Amino acid sequence: MNPKLKLSAAALVALALALVPQAAQAGQDPPTPSEAKSAVTSAQGALAAYAPSLRTAQDDAYHLQANTPGANGLQFLTYSRTYKGLPVYGGEVVVTTDASGQSVSDVTTGQQAVINVGTTAKVSAATAAATSQARIKKVDSVSAPSLVVHAASKTPRLAYATTVTGPSNNRTVYVDALTGAVIDEVELVKAAEGRSHYVGTVTIDTQATSMVDPNRRGIQCGGQNGSAFTGSSPWGNGGATDLPTACVDVLYGVQKEWDMLREWVGRNGINGSGGGFPARVGLAQANAFWNGSYTNFGHNGASARKNLVSMDVVGHEYGHAIFQTTPGGAGSGNEAGGLNESTGDIFGAVTEHYANNPNDPPDYLVGEEPALGGGPIRNMYNPSALGHPNCYTPGSFPEVHAGAGPQNHWFYLMAEGTNPQGKPASTRCDNGPAIVGIGVRKAAQVFMNTLNRKTSPWTHTKVRVAALQSAKELWPGSCAEFNVVKAAFDGIRLGAQSGEPTCTAPTDDFSLALDPAAGQTDPGDSVTTTVRTTVTSGNAQQITLRVGTLPSGVTAQFNPATITAGQTSTLTLSTSAGSPVGGHAVQVTADGTAVDKNANYNLTIGQVQDDFSFAVSPASGSTQPGGSAQTTINTTVTSGSAQQVALSASGQPSGVTVTFSPATVTAGQSSQVTVATTSGVAAGSYPITLTGTGTSGSKTATYTLTVGSTGTEWAPYTSYTIGQVVTYQGASYRCRQSHTSLPGWEPPNVLALWQPL
Repeated sequence: MNPKLKLSAAALVALALALVPQAAQAGQDPPTPSEAKSAVTSAQGALAAYAPSLRTAQDDAYHLQANTPGANGLQFLTYSRTYKGLPVYGGEVVVTTDASGQSVSDVTTGQQAVINVGTTAKVSAATAAATSQARIKKVDSVSAPSLVVHAASKTPRLAYATTVTGPSNNRTVYVDALTGAVIDEVELVKAAEGRSHYVGTVTIDTQATSMVDPNRRGIQCGGQNGSAFTGSSPWGNGGATDLPTACVDVLYGVQKEWDMLREWVGRNGINGSGGGFPARVGLAQANAFWNGSYTNFGHNGASARKNLVSMDVVGHEYGHAIFQTTPGGAGSGNEAGGLNESTGDIFGAVTEHYANNPNDPPDYLVGEEPALGGGPIRNMYNPSALGHPNCYTPGSFPEVHAGAGPQNHWFYLMAEGTNPQGKPASTRCDNGPAIVGIGVRKAAQVFMNTLNRKTSPWTHTKVRVAALQSAKELWPGSCAEFNVVKAAFDGIRLGAQSGEPTCTAPTDDFSLALDPAAGQTDPGDSVTTTVRTTVTSGNAQQITLRVGTLPSGVTAQFNPATITAGQTSTLTLSTSAGSPVGGHAVQVTADGTAVDKNANYNLTIGQVQDDFSFAVSPASGSTQPGGSAQTTINTTVTSGSAQQVALSASGQPSGVTVTFSPATVTAGQSSQVTVATTSGVAAGSYPITLTGTGTSGSKTATYTLTVGSTGTEWAPYTSYTIGQVVTYQGASYRCRQSHTSLPGWEPPNVLALWQPL
């Protein structure tokens, strides 16, 4: 495995035409080492296939930097980029694959243009260091400037990168290596302290002097002018009306939502491509909204004007951004609008469950903390408690906020069920049987995969079909989750739809193998083997092990005698002094609760001479002089243990060679035999003796080689005149030009001299 990929422009174009990305199918377990290696291989191919959209230059190279596992086995591979050997700032690429690594679902980069810059600086490194040092008032240390390509803006430039550290600052300064001007500055403080109003003192990711998230592209928070607040950690004072405090709550909420999307549902950022959107606080309205470009948060409408930035409200507004950046966009009309509002509610609730913050415990109420209007604005387990419909009614779609009710109710039934422990009960609209939920994390995975199938116009009936497809895809070996998702739809009276999938639980089955499958012991001694079982479909079942009829004086013992499919047991066969010498077949039976399996163990008691059989297939072949023929030698252990067998040939005429691949086999294996001839071998049949020599003796087999004629040959130096007609290999030719023939001048080969008739 080579984590570096550097391809020519022609190779990039060829791969781009050949490679088509596929939709990711989420598995259940983290990737194995082999799957991770496979992911690297597929990701490298994707880098080539996506070369145009990644703005790949001829001199670019990619280097695997990290392979981060995500939800349901998804893998996120981060590649750094170099240009003519120089690091590229802003050129990193993230490739998303499934657990196997074979299916690439997303490839993204922040780089905006193809790099075409020189690599020779006109400004000295010392000058760049001095310029960088002057950017902060008090300096503790300055790193040595290093040449890079700065590609985080629309025009890539050759630059010096210098890290300057001070008592409260840690920033990297990028200085143009041609002009000496400062291009960019990046301040990193990963663990800033924030004093929020709703969740207490928390850790958030900000830059050293601004409320810009350095780790999540596009995320920042500030006032109504769109600029991020500036200052330093600790941010905010915890006050209900303080705007920097509101930004602490916003950043905490969206950062938790971002992390939840990555770890729980496998989405790369708010927009699915590693990016997010800024937030504004201080809106002079009792409202919060997403406008397609940023989120905006006002107050709760009470006289105290408490900031409307609780975790579920933040998660809700960024949930609208998720809805808009999945296929089909935001949509229009009351039905799509209600589904959009419900999407915000769902992501708000899921974010609360992911964060699990004791200051704002997870629940399924919307906006209960800021109490917009005196209490929660929506109730997901019982929407009707706030005047919203619990049940789906075809063709009846109220105002969008009320219209969130049916899908909210479905999500709660799917995640928690009708009577969850420690959470509110929820009633089915169809009076059907109780539902046991699949849990909020699995429910979030179903919902995210459902949104990834969104098409416009987005309707409740499409949601049902897409959600059932998602459940079947997420858990291909089980119908349990699928059936809960289906029951939850039935529970809001959203019934079966044309084209929706069905799920049939696979039959429980397993395989049985013995390792080794044969063994030898002297009378009075014992021999062991391992009984191996593997679940091949369905669920693991309980297995009871037993043996069939045993030779006289032989006993069998399993440790343990009862296992679960997928486990192993040790079988010990003990013999007595009077046990019969020779080979015996012992049948091992695994009695499962759904199916039984058998396997045979070859037990040899006493010393038995090793022996083998030797055969050739096919036993004859033919070729023209100068050609070759092939056959196969097959060996089998007929008694005792397998022995080494050396292969040889004899009796072949001059000009015939016999080679073996391999030349030595272990009895039970095969070898490919090639019989090659030279052009001078005369036509005829030749018996060749093939021999296998082992420790127990030699075995032979005969292979008959037939060498055919090359056909009619023209006598050399024969003179021919114009118009003369000759016959060659059954065809007639007329001489076009008088000449004397030479070898290779036969009519089919020299049509300039001969005219076919």
